Amino acid sequence: MSIPIKDLPHLPPLVRDYFYDYGKVAEYFGGDFRDADAFARLADRVSVRPRPRKASAEILAEQNRSYGCGEATLANIRKLADDRACAIVTGQQVGLFSGPLYTIYKALTAIKLAESLAHRAHGSFVPVFWLASDDHDLAEIDHLVLLDKDHKLEEIRCAIPSLEPKIPASGMILGPEIEDCIKRLEDLTRETEFKASVLAKLRDAYRPGRSMVEAFARFMTSLFGPSGLIFIDAADPRLKALGKDVFTREVADDSPSTMAVLDASRKLRETGYGEQVHLHEGILNLFYAERGRRAIQRAGAGFEIKDPTLALARGELLALVSDKPQFFSPNVLLRPIYQDALLPTVAYVGGPGEIAYFAQIKAVYERFGLPMPVIYPRKSATILEKSVDRILKKYGLDLPAVWSGSDKLLSAVAEEGVPESLSGALAAAKSRQKQDFTGLAAQIAAFEPTLAPSADLARSKMDQQWDFLEKKVLAAARKRNEIAVRQLGTAVDSLFPNRGLQERVFNIVPYLLKYGPGLMEKLGASIAIDDFDHQAIEL
Repeated sequence: MSIPIKDLPHLPPLVRDYFYDYGKVAEYFGGDFRDADAFARLADRVSVRPRPRKASAEILAEQNRSYGCGEATLANIRKLADDRACAIVTGQQVGLFSGPLYTIYKALTAIKLAESLAHRAHGSFVPVFWLASDDHDLAEIDHLVLLDKDHKLEEIRCAIPSLEPKIPASGMILGPEIEDCIKRLEDLTRETEFKASVLAKLRDAYRPGRSMVEAFARFMTSLFGPSGLIFIDAADPRLKALGKDVFTREVADDSPSTMAVLDASRKLRETGYGEQVHLHEGILNLFYAERGRRAIQRAGAGFEIKDPTLALARGELLALVSDKPQFFSPNVLLRPIYQDALLPTVAYVGGPGEIAYFAQIKAVYERFGLPMPVIYPRKSATILEKSVDRILKKYGLDLPAVWSGSDKLLSAVAEEGVPESLSGALAAAKSRQKQDFTGLAAQIAAFEPTLAPSADLARSKMDQQWDFLEKKVLAAARKRNEIAVRQLGTAVDSLFPNRGLQERVFNIVPYLLKYGPGLMEKLGASIAIDDFDHQAIEL
């Protein structure tokens, strides 16, 4: 089963055109993701571009060995160093137990795209996962949502101690609470033949005293090790030193990225798209992050680091960038530039929100002298288990119907439980009452115009009473049809949890507990990355 991407809830107009009318948005991007020649042209450019090839490869090898990688990953790192390989990059915040399902789909898309390009384009391509370790949004990464053994939605939230309010993920150290978190996951889920081994992997990765970034990378490596996926911790001080020219340019030239983004944002607003990331003039797309992340803005001839305010002359800030680049962190608009200064990126695999903000930064790439990669849509998917599929078929439903919301579905089922004679009688009586009262209200107004508001008020109260009566009848039908209501509730919670796309709410671990490690191979084989519709993956 597949559903056109345009039918996904809340899809931005720009992203809709990106999929269905690329010519309308082509000026904002570096190449058409459907054009095989676009990848080849970029590969020719980025494979010969000067960059710290050997030094970055040494860091990557050390990082990935520490995560427990296999030989396939080390071989791909050697390709980056020696064979002028190109990178297919994706990335994500380091969420609890790997974060939302779409994180898994991003990685699978990057892996499969690298494999596909290796067969149809000249050159070598390797998949890279950028660990967004400079991000600091704790509320986005410290929890997961799952269906428990009774098919009820539950949230597991892990308290991650932090001494600073805006400390990046790389500085978030897991405490003993993580063990309670895994224990709660164990208690909420059913026993299966795979449960012990999956939980053992989690406990091996998510240990007290380990950073959130390392725990995430270790667990993801255990899931993707044989694929050769390379993980890169962007907050590593050695990588900051290799990429500090980007930070220097951002300061020295009064934030060329801000100027470029503001120009693009104005144009996007004028064409009716709007901007994904809002930006103000004078703000650098660079944080000072010695402890928490602090904004930097222009202040006269110099700069100010905010909260608390620290005034620096241009030379002082440039000296700080040169001497201590590890204390600087690019924001979402400068991060791709830092990324592609380090990596020979041909394509970036991103979701709808990322497609939208990349539309703002083509000119940023140009100002920093870098080619913009092709922005390749990550696979969008919903896992459809057999028990849930049977419910959909029983009631003649599809995913868009489920996405419409549980209230509509339950009302539809309830309406089916109301006898036609009763529903017809209710509708007829309501219609007659409206018709009769319309004539009566006209006569009242003609007799005494000041009574017209009173007549309107009476009409409104009668309408409310009809609505109240209809709801009572539907509630009675629901009660008589409790099995259908319960089944549909299960389907909605499985496929549209908390009224959000499954891929944005659920985590891979509960599925691993049920289906075992073979699930990853199943997902990899099932996902069709050259079909850009939303895909239902049947298990």
